[in-house]
Amino acid sequence: MLARKEKRPIPAGIRDVGSMRHIPIFSRLSGAELESLRQKLRVRDIRKNTLFMRADGEGSEMFFLASGRVRVYRSGERGKEFTLALLDEGDFFGEIALLTGSHRTANVFAISRATVWELSREDFIEHTRRFSGLTIFLAQSLANRLRLASGNLADIALLDVPHRIVRALQKMSRPHPASGRLFIAKRPTHREIAEMIGTSREVVSRCLKTFEQKGIVTEDGRSLYLSVEKFV
Repeated sequence: MLARKEKRPIPAGIRDVGSMRHIPIFSRLSGAELESLRQKLRVRDIRKNTLFMRADGEGSEMFFLASGRVRVYRSGERGKEFTLALLDEGDFFGEIALLTGSHRTANVFAISRATVWELSREDFIEHTRRFSGLTIFLAQSLANRLRLASGNLADIALLDVPHRIVRALQKMSRPHPASGRLFIAKRPTHREIAEMIGTSREVVSRCLKTFEQKGIVTEDGRSLYLSVEKFV
């Protein structure tokens, strides 16, 4: 006698529209459009240190990161990994498969426990028949990502390692609300920086030690402060 196939539980939905506005891509949408999305998005929890998405795998959903942190990366033939992005609360991923129906283009690994909101390709297409806001803002975000990716390739080709490290840290930083200094709230590990700029962890460690001695970077708990003007 065949065993009964266990049904996967249906993910929970989002309770209210207000909780959606901390996601930047949703912040400028109308109340009506947010309500439409609220009814389509499904909440999923990801455990820490979990490979949530595999490159070349199947799937046509995209995900909005409601909390937590994930690493987006590709692996080479010899197992070497190259970090494409470190995503925090408010970011999104999986949009290429959603828009094209193709296989996944990268791996996504949960650095911490995370909660994502899932939007299926079918629901996205149905949503665009009534609303255009998400489509417009998604296109703008993708254009910005393409610009950053082009810049990253140019950095790897044209800059030496210390300059590439500073440039990578600049791109991850933002002005502190109180002091205005550039800072990264959750500083990346040396390995993560190395995988982003195409070098080794040991080289990054040596460079960051020199940067600390010169006051270019300053650690404060989990945060990292950046003084680019001291980099000469």
